[in-house]
Amino acid sequence: MSLVRHLRYRRINSLLRKYPDPTLPLRDLTVAREVATATGGFDFPFVNVISLEFALFKTYAIPSISKILSATKQFATQCPKRADDTSLILCEMTETYKRQAYRHMTEGKEDLDEDLTDEKRERLALEKLNFIHGHYPIRQEDYLYTLALFVLEPVSWIDRLEWRQVTELEKNALLGAWTFHGQNMKIENIPKTFDELAQWSQNYERENMVYAPSNVAIAQATTSFLLSKSPKALHPFGRHIVSSLLTDRLRTAFAIPNPPRGLTTFIFGIFKLRRFFIQYLLLPRRTPNIRTALRANDEGKFVPRWNKYAPVYPDGYHIEDLGPDKFLGKCPVSLKNVQLPTLMANNNDDKAVVV
Repeated sequence: MSLVRHLRYRRINSLLRKYPDPTLPLRDLTVAREVATATGGFDFPFVNVISLEFALFKTYAIPSISKILSATKQFATQCPKRADDTSLILCEMTETYKRQAYRHMTEGKEDLDEDLTDEKRERLALEKLNFIHGHYPIRQEDYLYTLALFVLEPVSWIDRLEWRQVTELEKNALLGAWTFHGQNMKIENIPKTFDELAQWSQNYERENMVYAPSNVAIAQATTSFLLSKSPKALHPFGRHIVSSLLTDRLRTAFAIPNPPRGLTTFIFGIFKLRRFFIQYLLLPRRTPNIRTALRANDEGKFVPRWNKYAPVYPDGYHIEDLGPDKFLGKCPVSLKNVQLPTLMANNNDDKAVVV
């Protein structure tokens, strides 16, 4: 057991020695991506995926967000596709370093042409996301809150449920990586430290996370989708499990009743057993968890490496075609003509920006 524990901590200990300044990821995007890959791709892949799904779910408790989502009718008519499109766009944006590291580890050499394609895929996914969002009246503070959750929720879930705590280096890596994306989405006033972002998020929730019928509609549709693979007889219990993972404020905003007494303790007890098993009995991953394809297929499409639910794109997808059907064929950029940005230092905040 001591050997497994030693191997478990070897990766993060190596990074802490390599980067003794925990603020470096805030100034170096490559370091931020390397460290974030270790956190979400190697050490905590399962909880990382759950935390990001929950981050999106949490935004539905904001009426200004849920009203826009409800008006699109996608959750009522195309919930599986909407969920997969969102997941794949975000993965295309965030798995660049993971794909490059995976190919290098498994093939024993770098593929510079494919590395360049990875960068283009990331940029194209960002352009497509901006294209979609540009058609809706989304508030700046709602953009920032969503970005904040992509930083804060993985840390919160990992600290509560996983076999070790998140280090300051890793927190800054998440903030640095998502700040880069936020700047390219023209999100304003992104806090410069993890603690400042957490405080801003708490203040935002106190003011904006309140009950609305649109919250309930989106939450119910999403919960039904999450439970779609389980037998219908278990759906009531599944809804209790969802409730047990929510805060009181979230339950109020979604009009979700409290879970049965003792269920939350039971659920977290299971995670404690899982924590012990992973820390002392399960050898660490040798390659990062990746959802997006390492390369395009013969048709130029990217076939997801795994699907949590029923596959929406079993034959693959073009990144520019992800998203609502009404935007199909209307994205102004594709993998052939997407332009990679020039990175330069911002003299005001010393972070990488795109020009």
